[in-house]
Amino acid sequence: MKQFFQRMTYKMAVWMQGRYGNDDFSNGLVALGIITMLLSIFPHCGWLSYIALIALIVAIWRTCSKNISKRANENQAYLRVTAKPRRSYELAKKKWVNRKTTKYFRCKGCGQELSVPRGKGTLRVVCPKCKKETQMKS
Repeated sequence: MKQFFQRMTYKMAVWMQGRYGNDDFSNGLVALGIITMLLSIFPHCGWLSYIALIALIVAIWRTCSKNISKRANENQAYLRVTAKPRRSYELAKKKWVNRKTTKYFRCKGCGQELSVPRGKGTLRVVCPKCKKETQMKS
């Protein structure tokens, strides 16, 4: 049985040579498909299953495509559109992980997100972007 799966893995790798493969846009389409599939369980939301099916089919089609340059351009456009939400998510995740050791706040001059270590008393913080000085209690 182990040899069967090894052969299938090898055959799949040979078949995928010269094809685009997986990228962030395909991963986003798969996530969209799974989320809409789960939401289609609720009453009066059965039409979401069609969106899920279309998203999954497009993700598989992109993965198997041989037009690599066009798929790469589509992925770059997707990354440009989702850059701000991804950055906000990463910052929120970082804030949550470091919530016990670091205090985060916004600069009053430019809105830059700044951080200071917790438990150090009142600190003088200079924003690296606009050079505005702020007194902050940590």
